[in-house]
Amino acid sequence: MYSIQFGQDTIPYTIKWSQRRKTVSISVDANGVMITAPAQTTEDKIEELVYQKASWIRAQLFHFNEMLDESHTRAFLSGEKLPYLGRQYRLKVFKNDDIREATFKFQQGTFIALLPVQIAEEQHREILLPLYEQWIKEKGEAFVRNRIHRFTIKLQQEPTAVKIKDQQQRWGSCTANGQVLINWRILLAPVSIIDYVLAHELAHLKYMDHSKAFWDTLGMLIDDYEKRKEWLRINGTTLHI
Repeated sequence: MYSIQFGQDTIPYTIKWSQRRKTVSISVDANGVMITAPAQTTEDKIEELVYQKASWIRAQLFHFNEMLDESHTRAFLSGEKLPYLGRQYRLKVFKNDDIREATFKFQQGTFIALLPVQIAEEQHREILLPLYEQWIKEKGEAFVRNRIHRFTIKLQQEPTAVKIKDQQQRWGSCTANGQVLINWRILLAPVSIIDYVLAHELAHLKYMDHSKAFWDTLGMLIDDYEKRKEWLRINGTTLHI
């Protein structure tokens, strides 16, 4: 394990040398910082590159640490953070004698929940999780349709429908009749990861398997899909509320 000191922060990193690589790559995920470098690259050269990218690396590490801190089961109490499109937003819960039924909305960068005063904290999750899920689905449908457009132009093929669903085992799927179904939880991930899932399912409009032709099509839509796929493999559990 290697490390650099950047201001008051220590940034640890791991180096993997490769005979096949032509350039140095830096990847950051929940497991830390990985540098993949051509075999002839010196440790000093790698350290210099890490210094050059230190601000970006620190920001990425902060993002992943924030996601991991919030990856426990939410109780939907005031002060907790809820994810949407890769960011965490504070939840504020208000109770009042005049409130007859629970409501949930997003306002000025904050999730706002209104509850009848008699609702106990132990009931918050049972009541607010379905409202949060419904909010994600409603907002996510328009967001997904907008993101899909850039891929269908390249693909020259449109899905017959796009639906946001509650899928327990998959991030997305493509049906035989051309419907693209997206797990609402993927909308909690960063936009680049959402794009990967969308492109993956759209590529199935042409190839309903995982043949070389399918992966070539996906690579045409997103050239770094392998990096995004790996992010989802490592961090997918953080998207469960």
